Amino acid sequence: MNRFARDTKSITVKELKQLLRDPLSLALTIIFPILLIQIFIVIVTAFSAPSYNIAVVVADLDSSPMSKSFVDRLTSSRLIRVRQFFQTEEQALHAVESGDATGAVIIPKGFGIALLSSQPAFVILQTDNSKTTSSALVQSAVSSSTQGLLEQVSVRLGATPVQLILRPISGRPATGDMFLPGMLGMITILGAFDDIVNAVTRERERGTFPRLVLTPTSILSIYSGKISATVVLNAIRTTLMLAIFELTGLVMRGSVLLVYLTTTLIAAFTMSLGLLVSTRIRSSSTLTILEIAITFPLFQLAGAIQAPELLASGGRAIAQMLPWTYGNDALRRVIYLGVGFDAVAVDLFVLLLSSLILLPIATLLSKRTM
Repeated sequence: MNRFARDTKSITVKELKQLLRDPLSLALTIIFPILLIQIFIVIVTAFSAPSYNIAVVVADLDSSPMSKSFVDRLTSSRLIRVRQFFQTEEQALHAVESGDATGAVIIPKGFGIALLSSQPAFVILQTDNSKTTSSALVQSAVSSSTQGLLEQVSVRLGATPVQLILRPISGRPATGDMFLPGMLGMITILGAFDDIVNAVTRERERGTFPRLVLTPTSILSIYSGKISATVVLNAIRTTLMLAIFELTGLVMRGSVLLVYLTTTLIAAFTMSLGLLVSTRIRSSSTLTILEIAITFPLFQLAGAIQAPELLASGGRAIAQMLPWTYGNDALRRVIYLGVGFDAVAVDLFVLLLSSLILLPIATLLSKRTM
């Protein structure tokens, strides 16, 4: 075992032993983020700043003047954005199942003839119901477009029914808690941030951090050891939340190991940022104030409660710059849609790359602020 690995192991064991000496603090460390989330979940549900830009794909299998008129109405809707057109129903449905779109509109062959001959016509709509608000808005947009087309045809031919066939997909429990993946993501963020910054500020308040840095152990080993200890706590929190999910009836459609990998990478980025913040924060009270201050904005911007496409344009731009948004999106798709590693690889890469960028910066700043 090389020296770096040996030093990292020593710091990891030290951090865990310090926590085990105070069982009450350890319990609060694990449970506090969960309790904090429950408080803010009530507050955040009362707020929204929607600017609808919900991704939808279309498969026009009819290619008739009537179907093209219907598509024109869809593309002009203020609620949705037609992202892509497909040639087959399977391609459109796959876009929803993989999480690339919230809804897929399928116009079957014979749609135009049925309308013009006053026969029943139908449109198929598959929605990702893990995004409750977004899927409802997609259904509303499609219903409005079919109604507009019906009124256009009825002027000439009389009433013609258009049936909307819904095919929702979701692993949400029957009671419908759409917030569960976002809750797991936010608990991971707040827990990791609290753990890592406290791990450093606790050393500074006791006056042991400068002495620890003066030992032969490298600063990178110190940080990696503290990160390793926090990863252990994060795994415990994730396990606890998955148990809660099971009790609430959630159907885990994806890999549990992929959920653990995602929460670990979310925690890794948060810890890298926390170490960067710890170079400026010197007290636990300041940490608590900062943690509370960032919680509410993160709920809105990181996709914990609602999809970023429901935010105003400025909010969407900020959300797309936050690595946490990609982590929460990966959790939702793995848990509710059952996608595999390939589907969330980009999200995980963003988290990993962001961590690798921040950690060296935090290490450098820490040396300058001893």
